Amino acid sequence: MRGLTLSAIVLGTGLLLCCTPRMQPGVLKPSASPSEEIRISRRACFGFCPVYTLAVTPAGRVDFEGERHTAVLGPRSHSVGRGVYENVRRALAPVRPATGSEREVPCPAATTDMPRLTVEWIRADGTRTALTQRMGCRDPDVARIERTVEEQLRRLEVDEWAAQKTWPGDPRG
Repeated sequence: MRGLTLSAIVLGTGLLLCCTPRMQPGVLKPSASPSEEIRISRRACFGFCPVYTLAVTPAGRVDFEGERHTAVLGPRSHSVGRGVYENVRRALAPVRPATGSEREVPCPAATTDMPRLTVEWIRADGTRTALTQRMGCRDPDVARIERTVEEQLRRLEVDEWAAQKTWPGDPRG
């Protein structure tokens, strides 16, 4: 009986070893993508462009700060949930640079004096990945990034907060 039990253990161990995927030497096992806070900011232009910063956490908390020429000035927060965060993350994934890098999108047909749009992905360990572009680019591929970000503002329910509401002569400007 003891020999049968030992044989079963050896056979079971052999089956487990042959069915377990083997990693090649020097190749790390891929890990699940870490959660990242996503930040979107729009910087000033030489005019009355909205200036704001927003951050969305993997839990779906959205923190918005309207700085100038936005419908909402100052901080606002709300929650949109994890599912919305995941949808935003997936929508922005095609334009995300390599982890830890910064990329400026070149615009062959740029309009002068336009604001800069920056999207950042910040990991819990502080690793920052960033994409920056000048808004108002007439190149269709570059303009598509701007439209994608605008869609995410709607998805995050901050598009009305970020909307331009001040104009020349407005005392809030």
